[in-house]
Amino acid sequence: MDELKYEDIFENNHYQIKKLMEDLDETFPPFYPLPTNSMNDIMFRSGQRSVIDYLKDKLEP
Repeated sequence: MDELKYEDIFENNHYQIKKLMEDLDETFPPFYPLPTNSMNDIMFRSGQRSVIDYLKDKLEP
Protein backbone atom coordinates (compact mmCIF):
# COMPACT_ATOMS: atom_id res chain seq x y z
CA MET A 1 0.00 0.00 0.00
CA ASP A 2 1.32 3.43 -0.94
CA GLU A 3 1.91 6.03 1.77
CA LEU A 4 -0.86 8.62 2.01
CA LYS A 5 0.26 12.13 1.29
CA TYR A 6 -1.10 15.42 2.62
CA GLU A 7 -2.51 16.38 -0.78
CA ASP A 8 -4.39 13.09 -1.14
CA ILE A 9 -6.40 13.78 2.00
CA PHE A 10 -6.60 17.52 2.60
CA GLU A 11 -6.17 19.20 -0.80
CA ASN A 12 -9.40 21.25 -1.09
CA ASN A 13 -10.94 20.97 2.37
CA HIS A 14 -8.31 22.47 4.63
CA TYR A 15 -10.72 24.63 6.66
CA GLN A 16 -13.18 21.78 7.25
CA ILE A 17 -10.41 19.37 8.15
CA LYS A 18 -8.85 21.90 10.53
CA LYS A 19 -12.19 22.39 12.29
CA LEU A 20 -12.73 18.63 12.48
CA MET A 21 -9.28 18.17 14.01
CA GLU A 22 -9.98 20.85 16.61
CA ASP A 23 -13.22 19.08 17.53
CA LEU A 24 -11.52 15.68 17.72
CA ASP A 25 -8.66 17.11 19.77
CA GLU A 26 -11.16 18.57 22.23
CA THR A 27 -13.28 15.41 22.37
CA PHE A 28 -10.30 13.07 22.79
CA PRO A 29 -7.66 15.05 24.70
CA PRO A 30 -4.31 13.52 25.66
CA PHE A 31 -4.85 10.84 28.29
CA TYR A 32 -2.66 10.56 31.34
CA PRO A 33 -3.51 7.31 33.12
CA LEU A 34 -3.88 7.00 36.84
CA PRO A 35 -3.12 3.92 38.93
CA THR A 36 -6.88 3.52 39.40
CA ASN A 37 -7.56 3.16 35.65
CA SER A 38 -8.04 -0.35 34.35
CA MET A 39 -5.68 -1.67 31.69
CA ASN A 40 -8.62 -1.84 29.25
CA ASP A 41 -9.46 1.82 29.86
CA ILE A 42 -5.83 2.86 29.41
CA MET A 43 -5.49 0.91 26.16
CA PHE A 44 -8.83 2.16 24.80
CA ARG A 45 -8.17 5.83 25.51
CA SER A 46 -4.60 5.64 24.29
CA GLY A 47 -5.85 4.08 21.07
CA GLN A 48 -8.34 6.89 20.56
CA ARG A 49 -5.63 9.46 21.05
CA SER A 50 -3.20 7.68 18.74
CA VAL A 51 -5.67 8.17 15.88
CA ILE A 52 -5.81 11.92 16.58
CA ASP A 53 -2.01 12.11 16.71
CA TYR A 54 -1.75 10.21 13.41
CA LEU A 55 -4.14 12.62 11.70
CA LYS A 56 -2.28 15.63 13.11
CA ASP A 57 0.94 14.26 11.65
CA LYS A 58 -0.77 13.94 8.26
CA LEU A 59 -2.02 17.54 8.46
CA GLU A 60 1.54 18.86 8.61
CA PRO A 61 2.64 19.29 4.98
